[in-house]
Amino acid sequence: MKRVLVTGANGLLGQKIVEILSPAYKITSCDLGPEFFLSSKASYHPLDIREKDKVVALVGSFKPSWIVNCASYTDVNGCETNQSLAWSVNVDGVKNIVEVCEKLKIDLIHFSTDYVFDGKNGPYSEEDKTDPINFYGKTKLESEKIIEESHINFTIIRTNVLYGCGEKVKSNFFLWVLENLKKNGKIKVVNDQYNNPTLAFNLAEIVKEAVDRNLFGLYHIGGADWLSRFEFAQKVALSFGFDRDKIKPIQTSDLKQTAPRPLKGGLKIDKAKKVFKTEIWGIEKSLGFLKGNC
Repeated sequence: MKRVLVTGANGLLGQKIVEILSPAYKITSCDLGPEFFLSSKASYHPLDIREKDKVVALVGSFKPSWIVNCASYTDVNGCETNQSLAWSVNVDGVKNIVEVCEKLKIDLIHFSTDYVFDGKNGPYSEEDKTDPINFYGKTKLESEKIIEESHINFTIIRTNVLYGCGEKVKSNFFLWVLENLKKNGKIKVVNDQYNNPTLAFNLAEIVKEAVDRNLFGLYHIGGADWLSRFEFAQKVALSFGFDRDKIKPIQTSDLKQTAPRPLKGGLKIDKAKKVFKTEIWGIEKSLGFLKGNC
């Protein structure tokens, strides 16, 4: 039986990956806190990937075949204002993982983002030129370079607008929309940011296939539908039976966010659809799934 170490296991994607891999593989999970939110699914060890000695000790004792790295500092505005923290997690932490993978010949799955692009001409393919416009995107691109220049078998998955439900997970765009609509509050959503939102459960299914089949390389994996955040929010309202008129469109410039956002982002998924057998879900199927699982 393959052994898989999942970092960032308390996050939305980490939880889904542990849930889906657990029946088939021996899993050890880790994250920053002392508590594992899915304690029945896998063993758990607190771990900060910035602490190299602890990374080496845990990996050396568990001896996984794969590491699935979900650990990341994803607060885009936070990355802009606290660049040293962002770099230490998203770059130095990844370097620690890569070095132990090289030493022990462990395969790696790592997650990146469409924010490695400037958002002028999305959606983007794997061959398109990267040009991040915020510090978060810069750290994720640097992490990709560290992996690509290593001597390990790796799978880099760029994704975007990850959403879904989980145990004690921080809010994501879908949850923010749903929670505000439940309160009967009016919300303002940008209508000039385009992506293809990705259901975390569906992405975790694809990760399992990558582990099952030893699929390596760079893949863009997002949802099947490319649309604006405003359109996405309206689909959430329609699917869950809320008044779409409560959602008002605004421009990204109105938010005056610390970090600039790519506007026409998102990912072309043609390569992934050719390689993976797992279906890549669209918005309607994903929201239908969440209606019964949130």
